[in-house]
Amino acid sequence: MVGRVSTVVVVSLSLWLGAVGTALAQTAQPEEVEPRIVGQRGTTVLGVSGFLDKVSSSEQVFPINFTVQAGGGRFITDRFFAQGGLVGSMTARGEDELEAARGVPALHAYGGLSFYFKPRSMVSPYVGAEYTVQLTRRLARDKGFGVLKGGVEASVSSRASVFVEAGAGIGFSRGDEDELLTRVVGLVGVRLKL
Repeated sequence: MVGRVSTVVVVSLSLWLGAVGTALAQTAQPEEVEPRIVGQRGTTVLGVSGFLDKVSSSEQVFPINFTVQAGGGRFITDRFFAQGGLVGSMTARGEDELEAARGVPALHAYGGLSFYFKPRSMVSPYVGAEYTVQLTRRLARDKGFGVLKGGVEASVSSRASVFVEAGAGIGFSRGDEDELLTRVVGLVGVRLKL
């Protein structure tokens, strides 16, 4: 009788340990998760960023504007990222200039294309070109700005990345005294994959 009970206990214990071992082995296997990468063809993102925007001229003084940018984009290949969106700006001086002018706080639209040097990696530097046009408080002769930029984007999860970029460009129209207008921008932001 004792022999039968001990045999049943040993067999039961063996089966139980086998089931526990199988369960532990299954939980120890890595889960199928999306990779933490930047730059993958077909990826669509929405982003929010902000920082500084400064228009300069040899004939006029423009304020430094703080910007908030919201937009979206898509990797049309692993290396090329097309994007567009809206930028709202305000000045640190708190001025509310209602007349149309360049460099004043306003709403802008932008669109551009970036090239990523290290696609499908966790961190990638990139360069790009952007066209920005002022939508509100705009002079009739204002044709917008072309901006060349460079930056770095890093994946912080399978769904989010952060980026830092800076750029400089020129206006496609001249200033009030026929002078060249330049623009300097800097951004810090986050992008979320859809």
